[in-house]
Amino acid sequence: MILLSLLLAAAPPVLLEPDAGSAHRLHPRRVTASSFLANGWNKHEQNYLPLYVADEDPTTAWVEGVKGRGEGESLEWWGPALTKAKAYRLFVRNGFQKTDKLFRANARPRKVKLEPLVQGETGPQTTGTPLEVELKDVRGWQEVRLPVPAKVAGVRLTLVTTYPGSAYEDTCLSDLRVYVEGDDPYRPEAEAAAFEVVRAFALERKQAAARKDTGAKLAWAPRYTAETLLSQERDTKKAAGLGGVWTGLDSVPEQESYRAALALARNAEALFSSVDLELNGSGSLARTHWTRVTYSERQSQGAAAMTALSAMEDDGVRDVAGLLHLGNVSFTEDKTTQAEQAAREAEREKYELAQRTCVNTCEKTRKKKPLPAGESYDCDCKDECADNCGGPPLYSAEELDRRYGGGEFLQGSLEEPTAYLFGVAQQTGNREVWVRFRQTLVTYAGDKAEVVLRQVEDAPLQVHVLDWKESKGKASIASITSFIVSSESIRVLRYRPAT
Repeated sequence: MILLSLLLAAAPPVLLEPDAGSAHRLHPRRVTASSFLANGWNKHEQNYLPLYVADEDPTTAWVEGVKGRGEGESLEWWGPALTKAKAYRLFVRNGFQKTDKLFRANARPRKVKLEPLVQGETGPQTTGTPLEVELKDVRGWQEVRLPVPAKVAGVRLTLVTTYPGSAYEDTCLSDLRVYVEGDDPYRPEAEAAAFEVVRAFALERKQAAARKDTGAKLAWAPRYTAETLLSQERDTKKAAGLGGVWTGLDSVPEQESYRAALALARNAEALFSSVDLELNGSGSLARTHWTRVTYSERQSQGAAAMTALSAMEDDGVRDVAGLLHLGNVSFTEDKTTQAEQAAREAEREKYELAQRTCVNTCEKTRKKKPLPAGESYDCDCKDECADNCGGPPLYSAEELDRRYGGGEFLQGSLEEPTAYLFGVAQQTGNREVWVRFRQTLVTYAGDKAEVVLRQVEDAPLQVHVLDWKESKGKASIASITSFIVSSESIRVLRYRPAT
């Protein structure tokens, strides 16, 4: 990566309410931090978590969690992956703005460094030119314009210097809004859905504070940190000459540090290969031998998991947090009739036949009438037939779910299951809209999840192996070993509670 010198910006103006003009508002898909404050003061309030910078509430804040005033600590805001961006317009509510007294009592960011981010194969990477700016020591909104490369997915804010607090050394940041200037098509429904996740997170935390979560069987650590056990790039050119790159767990080299976890992960992968919902007709054992179910959580775990596992790039474990301990969930049989299931499968087969016919026709037409020299199509024939090259989606969410034959299935009894499988077709993308079929398999050892496998069409295979411990009548996750396999790289990460 090319190293670029820092630019020092003038102090931003103070605003009562952000005015971004024609720029588009973005909402985070996740927010992480190098640390956050966790002590008895917020045991049942949880006002100090990274995601609280996105909740539009000045009475909550991210507070760094190291000794002193936190110079060098950082916050990462991750939004949609853009390809035609020009600049982020960032609006900041500095300090803890719940009251003027708390604003003065706690430390506030003074000079901050802002760095555009992209998600690389081996994790977050900085891109473009970093910017240093000095924030004003006042309440209200302040704007900073950050030029970014065309391809960008987030921003890192690092504390360089701080204003001291009159009573505490904790440095606080109440809110961070992000708008974008650029030429990417804007999807307001996707941004609204992302903000709804943040709102639900904040509501769940308040509900947990009221009841103190005394009934939950799973106790989450405040946060988990990652250790890289293996990071290996793959020779895609060499593999292409041999017929392609295998992206299964057989390609993961054996190492003593994760040998036992890899064995469990491979067992789950073998099970998934027999129940994969993308197998036609009776090819999936889940459809023919497992029970179609729905479930309900006794104690919601989503917000706690989102906080604890904010360092995880994949949201596979967070999405099934309520299913990780069977004491927190109950299953009921879905009474969808066999006739209805058969009709769904017939519709899916009809749709797949239409897709193949469309692709063949497209390829023949393009070969017969090639484009002029120097011109190219916006997408290949497969994408054109699936999503109209990023145009309006061809089907509603209900139609897509029916056509792709998703659903929830359980192996074993409703009371003592040994595995759970969930599949759903989803619209995704920001610049272009397409459909991906996402499946999650959870295998159990007793009443606890042992492996979570996430398989998404055209995305890396993600398999997470959970190691548990018991303390004072509650279970907690001692570690998560994650295997991430794509055509370009193999990574093995281990997540443990931060000390």
